[in-house]
Amino acid sequence: MKQRPILTISMTFSEKVIKVLSILLIGGQFIYLFYLYKSLPEKVPVHFNAMGKADGWGGKGFIWTIPIIESLLFITLSIVERYPHVNNYPVRITEENAPRLYFEARRMMVTLNFEIVLLLSLITWESVQVAKGIDSNAGWFLPVFLLIIFGTVGITVYRLVRMK
Repeated sequence: MKQRPILTISMTFSEKVIKVLSILLIGGQFIYLFYLYKSLPEKVPVHFNAMGKADGWGGKGFIWTIPIIESLLFITLSIVERYPHVNNYPVRITEENAPRLYFEARRMMVTLNFEIVLLLSLITWESVQVAKGIDSNAGWFLPVFLLIIFGTVGITVYRLVRMK
């Protein structure tokens, strides 16, 4: 197998904005939870069923689980996006198409990272609302976000195949 070219491709302005928004969402969650933590009841939802209703409960310390996992995922995906030459591609990588393919793959990773951060931020917010006794109407957002995430991957694969 021929070695793939290793390139450094600058991030676009929109990619930088999306990264900053992701960081602000993560930071905002921690601030939100620090602010509300003392007022939370001792039991908080730790699992929601497919209809968006809480069906698992735990101690209020569990409220930190999602933001911590989200932060680790964000860091991991941010590292992975810096090395597009190690990704799997549906087409053969050449010197000519590498810059376009790597850019497209990085753009997908930045977008997916934001989508995951947004989803997990909404889940954290919803957990707090349910813990405070506010009825959950969030059965819609998991299917919608899964559609968005798989849509992002599908659109990127389509673009990559067309670039050959």
